[in-house]
Amino acid sequence: MTRGRPPGDEPTCVLAVRVPVALREELDRYLDALETRLGLKASRNEIIRHALRVFLAAQQEEARPMPPQGFRNP
Repeated sequence: MTRGRPPGDEPTCVLAVRVPVALREELDRYLDALETRLGLKASRNEIIRHALRVFLAAQQEEARPMPPQGFRNP
């Protein structure tokens, strides 16, 4: 995977997302495992973009939006 901004002419924006430290640490362990076991170097941003795409695609297939598990309504 390439690092940095996604290639292409598609406009992008920056989203600031606050996550619990434990979730960030779990993500970092996953990234370390990708590199150690598979030799793939990926960034947090790449994995988050991929996870968001997969989540939204799954929601579209179910035909109705559902809040993520553990979602709290403010």
